Amino acid sequence: MRLIKVMSFLIVVCFFSSCEKETNSIEETTSAIEEKSEVKFDVIIKLVDEWTGQEIPAGTLPGYGATNLETGDIYFDSRYEVGLFESLPIGTYRFDARDGYFDGASSAIVDVSSENETPEGWIEVTLKYWSE
Repeated sequence: MRLIKVMSFLIVVCFFSSCEKETNSIEETTSAIEEKSEVKFDVIIKLVDEWTGQEIPAGTLPGYGATNLETGDIYFDSRYEVGLFESLPIGTYRFDARDGYFDGASSAIVDVSSENETPEGWIEVTLKYWSE
């Protein structure tokens, strides 16, 4: 009789401990899905001459960087297409250009969010180009 009580107790304990583990794995899975579903945006740099306002190809300068002002994370433009940032998370960024030998561009602070998205699905960041 005592053996049956002990066995019943062990079965109940095993059942509740296994349910608790299942709940934890469900919570971990849910948080992983939330992290993967974070909204991200593509950002493109638009260079404009500081004096004339005429657009200049972004490839004129060697490259660009974006610093998330909230987290301090730094992102660089695509190595295949100069001036293109792919899949930036939502946030406020400072966009900078890597200056050339006698030219460069101003920096700009832009909120990367759906409010600044163009109908084409991009967020455009305008930097003023200068040269000596």
